Amino acid sequence: MKKRNKETRKLVGRIGVDAGLCWIGDPCYVFDPQNPRPKAFGESWDDFCDALNDQTTKFNYDMGHEGLGVCVSTGYGDGTYPVYVDIEDGRVKSVTVEFFEDEEDEEDD
Repeated sequence: MKKRNKETRKLVGRIGVDAGLCWIGDPCYVFDPQNPRPKAFGESWDDFCDALNDQTTKFNYDMGHEGLGVCVSTGYGDGTYPVYVDIEDGRVKSVTVEFFEDEEDEEDD
């Protein structure tokens, strides 16, 4: 049986949200001035919002394959939300943005 390496969770900052949405993806595909805006985004903010599903929306590259990014609803709208990373063997294993605390955590406060 493989021994599991020590894993730690660390608060790395907070993200400010003013649209009730969180984008997860590589910013070079969105902001690179050498490349046109991805077609999946449309021509305007309204077009982008029209492409969104209820809670989560995946966006494909212009050639149709997955991976451009994912947009998720924060569930509670605007605000500032904590961002945590799980670190294993000195490398970031995962990122978590918490849009609300579990009820049992709130009761402990």
